[in-house]
Amino acid sequence: MGMIARSKNQVTLIYSSNNRSGQKAYAYLKASDKPYLAIDISKTKISDTQWVELANALNKRVGDLLNKSLLKMEIKNTEEFDDHDWIKIIQKNDEALSDAIVIKGEITKQISNPSAIMEFFQPDSAGMEQSPSDNNSFDNERPTEDEKFIDPK
Repeated sequence: MGMIARSKNQVTLIYSSNNRSGQKAYAYLKASDKPYLAIDISKTKISDTQWVELANALNKRVGDLLNKSLLKMEIKNTEEFDDHDWIKIIQKNDEALSDAIVIKGEITKQISNPSAIMEFFQPDSAGMEQSPSDNNSFDNERPTEDEKFIDPK
């Protein structure tokens, strides 16, 4: 069991409000009417264990979560850096998080396009085929319970 809470009923966004991509992803999330948890890493620090868990869920190294060109420091050789080194760097340079990270249930994705967060909200189309003029009661059951709208890669 991981340190990061996961729910299929809630979208979790991990982003930095100090970069434009993160700000836009948060705006899309906030505009939705679905339950969400937004973690702005410029204000809320994520533990070392959670960074490693996120990187593992994305099949990446912690250093791969960063856009190294956005770092406020000059780094010549990063080949010898381990996850611990990259965690310290990201904690001091949150704006270098290359793309926001979105979690829903067991799915974890790093989104390069902020509008991609909308993929994590299943359409709720219950009752769309029905019309009030039918004089029948509405069937409000979700017909797409097991359908997946997100590519789990």
